[in-house]
Amino acid sequence: MEPRFYEGDAAVHADGAVYPCWANLRCWADQVRARTFGGTTVHDGQQQWTGRLRFRGADAETVLFASSVRLVVDGAEGRFLIDTRDPAGGTLEIRGTGPAPF
Repeated sequence: MEPRFYEGDAAVHADGAVYPCWANLRCWADQVRARTFGGTTVHDGQQQWTGRLRFRGADAETVLFASSVRLVVDGAEGRFLIDTRDPAGGTLEIRGTGPAPF
């Protein structure tokens, strides 16, 4: 799988509220080599995605402490975990869980 990228408008749905943000995201799958009776084959591994979300005002801090979060990009949803944060700067670095929403 070739890496995919998305940079643009997105929204985070957190505890029943919607927080618009700017998203810079990347999705990829590592190559996995498998030994077979005929030699070695290469397959795509599990899809992974990460990125950075930039919010205005105190929205990053609100999202940081929300109990349930989903990222929405062009109508597609994806769940994520927050890796690192700079709520004062309005930025959250995330790691996707499950299929990428782009």
